Amino acid sequence: MDFTTLKIPGAEAIRLLNEHRSRYSATGQYPFLIGDETELEMLKEVAEFSERNAAMIISASFDLNIAKQIAERQSEAEEDGWFSPDAIDEVLGNWPDGIVEKGSIGLHKDVLSQKVKPEIYLGLAKIEKAWHLPAVLKYGNWNDCPGPEIHCAFHREWHEAFGAEITGMSHDVVECTVRNPPTDQKAALALAWEQYWYCSDIVYQGCGSVSYLAATLMNSPYWYFWWD
Repeated sequence: MDFTTLKIPGAEAIRLLNEHRSRYSATGQYPFLIGDETELEMLKEVAEFSERNAAMIISASFDLNIAKQIAERQSEAEEDGWFSPDAIDEVLGNWPDGIVEKGSIGLHKDVLSQKVKPEIYLGLAKIEKAWHLPAVLKYGNWNDCPGPEIHCAFHREWHEAFGAEITGMSHDVVECTVRNPPTDQKAALALAWEQYWYCSDIVYQGCGSVSYLAATLMNSPYWYFWWD
């Protein structure tokens, strides 16, 4: 396992996460929330299927072009029959009226009840940049969840563009904090389309449309991704 863990009280999760984040430049240990013991075991189990090390995955991520990845993803989706160019307006939907929920860090909570878990795990990874984390965890390559080099490529671009940093990774959830989120509708929609092709489940099994997703991203310090 290329990261260490600390068992912490769920009620102290955000405070301890931020405390370790504030010390990251000095310690070199990048903190991230994982969830409970079941989440930790599942996260480790997925990593066992990859024979590549983190350096190989990070190197491979530099060979990827996000625009090309999205085009390939769309082509595959059309071939598989779950996306059609004729349905773009339907997927886009309408910009919502009123205020939308922006969300907040939640890997220390039960998904259904939203109650804080008694104990969870905080991960600490020896990495130089936050977007290296999927490589260390060898994250993805199951169902619709992309491979670790694709995660790295997207999160590298989003870090450069928006100051996004991963703050949590369970076996099927990625959470981020964002320093410079989009502040206008056009930029938010462009980002929402990128996130749709990265993780379409957040639309189809979540907010319902790319426009609604964009509204949650505008001026929001938090991003959420989930794969079924």
